[in-house]
Amino acid sequence: MTLRKPHLDKRMLAGGAFSNPQFRLFFLGIFFAVQAIWVQRVTLGWLAWERTGSAGFVGLVAGLSLAPTLILGPLFGVMADRVDIRRASLSTNGSMAAVLAALALALPWTGPVALVLAALAIGVISSAHHPVRMSLGPRLVPADMVQHVVSITALNFNLARLIAPVIAGWVIATAGAEVALWVSVACYMPMLIVLPRLSPRALPPRPRASILSDLLDGLRYALTAPLVRNALLLTLAFAMVVRGALEVLPVLADGAFGRGAAGLGMLTAAAGAGAISSAFLKAVGLGAFGARIAPAVLWAAMAGQGAVVAMGLAPVWPMALAATVVAGFCSTWVGVSMQAAIQTDLPDGYRGRVMSLWIVMGFGSVALGAFAVGGLAEWIGISAALVAGGLAGAVAQGAIILGMQRRG
Repeated sequence: MTLRKPHLDKRMLAGGAFSNPQFRLFFLGIFFAVQAIWVQRVTLGWLAWERTGSAGFVGLVAGLSLAPTLILGPLFGVMADRVDIRRASLSTNGSMAAVLAALALALPWTGPVALVLAALAIGVISSAHHPVRMSLGPRLVPADMVQHVVSITALNFNLARLIAPVIAGWVIATAGAEVALWVSVACYMPMLIVLPRLSPRALPPRPRASILSDLLDGLRYALTAPLVRNALLLTLAFAMVVRGALEVLPVLADGAFGRGAAGLGMLTAAAGAGAISSAFLKAVGLGAFGARIAPAVLWAAMAGQGAVVAMGLAPVWPMALAATVVAGFCSTWVGVSMQAAIQTDLPDGYRGRVMSLWIVMGFGSVALGAFAVGGLAEWIGISAALVAGGLAGAVAQGAIILGMQRRG
């Protein structure tokens, strides 16, 4: 690793990617689309807890909404490098809205099985949506603005993490989960309106190959590029524990502290408060490390594991909120830094395939973490499960960092 001090990128303060009209349109749509993602996450998590009272079932629903990425993500990454990226985005956003609308219509007559099916459908669509989303934004701006796009979209994502859970908790408490699902559907509409007006950069011509050949080519690129390989391994160890713990907040909010839907909204918003602070610093150019993994990112990764342990040990509600803020901050700092490091010098022709692998590590590992923490909580309780997970994650990350240092 090259040791350089992070700097403040003044181009971000001058407008950054917002100086590009295509990106401004894209941001207008995605601002609302990510609100939809967080509203639906909170609503599904609450429905799982409300209808079963089972920590394991909450983990199952959260996991199923992410697990298909492990299998289908790389295949959809290949497709993202082949198809019209704008039409692909229309399909994924439209399909997500359709599934949520169907669940909202059927909610009065559905039980746990319907929630499982809805979570699985969302997981399948998400496995296509994320590589498409991560490929579309960078292809709307010049190459030297790609890192700015990553930082700004992360700020947007974490603004939604702060705002949407509070809205979702309030809507669920006052009007019910059905209305919350319709709010999520409505938030997808602006993206569907602006997408036809976007003109992403065309992919460079390349020889026609089979899907398997393209898949293996993308995997080979990721494994032979040291930066990409290290970022994927660290993302796996970090996201499985830290982000996995943030997926079972309903259990911590109501199962450990008896705070109900309002408490869930507060806990999720606490994670969002930490995340948005981190994302804001990134969005104004602080810590613009470029195509490398800086020591500050490694320290943040270890601090995130410590925050999970603190969430489990917290004896009172304010301490649980504070630990969740730290976990949210570290989650965003590490996630944005890793994605920006990979995307900065990544050729457009590999963007879908390589980022789909990053999604497998980042999102698929969250699914495994949600399954593990939720299942372990059923056995030993949520507090002990969080402590055990944080300690195991710290050990795994330490081993990866030592391996990076030995390889130079």
